[in-house]
Amino acid sequence: MKTLRALSLWLAAALIGLLIVAPVRAYETNVLVRDPSTVVKSGNTYWVYGTGTGAQQFSSTDRIHWTRRGPALPTAPAWLAAIVPGNKNNVVWAPDIHFFNGQWRLYYSYSQWGTSISAIGVATNPDINNPRGWTDQGMVVRSANGSGFNAIDPCIFQDATGVPWLSYGSYGNGIHLIRIDPQTGKQAADDPKVYDVAARLSVPGNAIEASAVTYHEGYYYLFVAWDGCCAGARSSYNIRMGRSRTVTGPYLDKDGKDMHDGGGTLFLGSVYDNGSGRLCDDEVGPGHFGILHDRDGDWVSFHEEWARDNGGATTLNLLRLAWDGDGWARPVLDPGPYKIVVNLATHDLASVVKDSTADGSSLHTWPDAGGDAQKWTLHYQGDGYYSLIGVRSRKALTVADSPARPGAKVTIAPFAERDGQFWYLRQNDNGTYTLLPKSGGRSVALDVGDCNPADGTPIGLWTANGLPCQEWSFHVR
Repeated sequence: MKTLRALSLWLAAALIGLLIVAPVRAYETNVLVRDPSTVVKSGNTYWVYGTGTGAQQFSSTDRIHWTRRGPALPTAPAWLAAIVPGNKNNVVWAPDIHFFNGQWRLYYSYSQWGTSISAIGVATNPDINNPRGWTDQGMVVRSANGSGFNAIDPCIFQDATGVPWLSYGSYGNGIHLIRIDPQTGKQAADDPKVYDVAARLSVPGNAIEASAVTYHEGYYYLFVAWDGCCAGARSSYNIRMGRSRTVTGPYLDKDGKDMHDGGGTLFLGSVYDNGSGRLCDDEVGPGHFGILHDRDGDWVSFHEEWARDNGGATTLNLLRLAWDGDGWARPVLDPGPYKIVVNLATHDLASVVKDSTADGSSLHTWPDAGGDAQKWTLHYQGDGYYSLIGVRSRKALTVADSPARPGAKVTIAPFAERDGQFWYLRQNDNGTYTLLPKSGGRSVALDVGDCNPADGTPIGLWTANGLPCQEWSFHVR
């Protein structure tokens, strides 16, 4: 989100007390671009590349404000006309970048919309800070109608031993891997095999694309985008993940299902406009995962297909990336402030009764009144747990009883690092979140009493059941 808002939240959190972890600042950038590459850094300058004429280049010194630096490939490669004749305007899709063997390598794809006539090429540049220094090195892999795969969405990465690999593909037969020769940047001659690592063959349309692979503490993690892009607020895009001990798979999700057989644990989704009339999230359709390892930790980059703040434009976002105790990756949500909207009724928020700031004040549902009394900030505490602090009260959302049980009262109280003040945010497939207090062992959830949609219904705890009265969204507006 915007820098001033993040800074003001940090100052406000400092007043709450030292026990609250200051919110990690996360940003909605000013880069209005689709399919961003991995964000990389050279010296003090960050670079990101995206879909557009000649592969769009952007640079930044703060990860927030970016400057357009023109196309990396202002002239289409000589081989393009023969391989992808329908791409006549030098429109590059979904580039990705990595530094190895002494050079920056930019992998890019060309395609004809609605076909599998596509190809991935590579360009090199010894100095990324010279945006005009790219030299095309030719085609790496191609596909044609009837190939059974689509040579788009490249991701270039190195395995634990430093060997480069390329993942690519979408729809059709899914996601594939090839080993790359570090000298040529093309497929290794001594390993001509194509490794199939993820697919959704049983899903209509086989909707999967935008892969990314990263290594972390003994595992390779594969991230992919599922479902539909390119439909504005109606985009159902979401990011899924699995992991493997070996780079070529099999990649299994948290339930042990192979990603090649349709497996994939939700990493980040959204509440999109499904035509029901329900208010969608402020940002919709995350996709094109990338990791930046920076001085202040790991960051995940991705685009949102639709961002309300930017007039619905596709926008580059960055969020802090955390690793849970079990090794799985997790995006750390922007601290807000947010209105917490229940899925039971599109207009009702989690509100303190009579806007009270007194210790022990209870909660109920109430229409949006537009004030700070209905806003909360999120403070990450690790392993998926957050403390939720009222903007007006500066007190924490608290379970009155310990251990938490069905029927327990939920109030506000000074933050004291109690288990009843740590809430596990589990994102659901529909983009909403279920809030589970640590003191309840994740077996009970924040709940609207009796699933009653009427204004003024008490909010408490009940056995986690997956019903709409336990599904919540976080809205800035």
